[in-house]
Amino acid sequence: MGLWKDKTRKHWCYSFQYQGESYAARGFIDRREAEAARVKRRQEIKHPKTKELGMAFSEACNLYLDFAERRFVVGVYKHKKYVYDCLYQFLGGDTPITNLTAEIISKYLATRHSNNNYNVHRKELSAFFTYAKDILECIEKNPCKKIALLPHTIKEKQIPKETDIIKLLLATNPDTDEKDLLIVLLHTLARIDEALRMKWEDINFKKKTLIKWTKKTKDGSYKKIMVSINEELYSTLWTMWQNKKQNTWLFYNERNENRYFHRPKFMKGICKRAGIEPHFGFHALRHLMSSLMADNPKISTKTIQKVLGHSNMKTTEIYLHELDGAVENAMGSLSGKFTQKMDKPQPKSATKK
Repeated sequence: MGLWKDKTRKHWCYSFQYQGESYAARGFIDRREAEAARVKRRQEIKHPKTKELGMAFSEACNLYLDFAERRFVVGVYKHKKYVYDCLYQFLGGDTPITNLTAEIISKYLATRHSNNNYNVHRKELSAFFTYAKDILECIEKNPCKKIALLPHTIKEKQIPKETDIIKLLLATNPDTDEKDLLIVLLHTLARIDEALRMKWEDINFKKKTLIKWTKKTKDGSYKKIMVSINEELYSTLWTMWQNKKQNTWLFYNERNENRYFHRPKFMKGICKRAGIEPHFGFHALRHLMSSLMADNPKISTKTIQKVLGHSNMKTTEIYLHELDGAVENAMGSLSGKFTQKMDKPQPKSATKK
């Protein structure tokens, strides 16, 4: 019957055949235990459990996006969501996250229109899969780790000229807060999100200080950055204070009775009115003003880093661009350094001829 006692080792064994395959086991205490084990094994073979496919890609994405919404600023969150939506459309619908291999991700990335876009999407997908592996524990490996970055030429950032800023300020609508927002951005070197978050309680007119709150930190928490208020900024803020319609936000949206969360058409509209083509965005203002600071030899890179709110000096150095004429002026400063000395009587050489 396929059950027997091993006379040498004194334990019970079983064996049986199913669909031409033989199965056996030994080491049971008595006949009853061996028979129960044989029945269980036979049932497992006849009715195998359906392999668990694990968490769906969409479910894992939503869990990561819930985290990202709290961790990152709105723009970063929206970009992550866009990347994951693109992959979802490429897949043609939902699928278990365990099915997303390096091969599939590589095929998706190959559809991106440039090497730079390829690398950006790879970065966002890698962040998602790392979260799925380390936090959700629904995959064993990050498939993006096997996918190498592609070489790409970094596009040179368009940095406005000082004349462009004058054109912008002249093109602002005096019946709106356009000029006020530009002045605040220019004289605080704030990111647009930092400026739109500013409250009147962050302004100290007596001490002439202003507090910016940045979320560009490793853990996503807000960090306080205090900057001094210069005379031009003071004049603008004081006028805004006298004309304010509520006591909380510097930039108040009367339509929704709350602060502005985005100003997506702001810079494009003013640049168009000012005749500036191609138009540039809010962040270009930070690059220009930090470069103007760097052009002053009395201002250290460390100070600029503090004003910008960077934790890494290398990040600050990216912001420091050479302004128009900077190279010519630098090279011109070398003119005459040696010829003036050569015109003076030189001491005789100590070397014997």
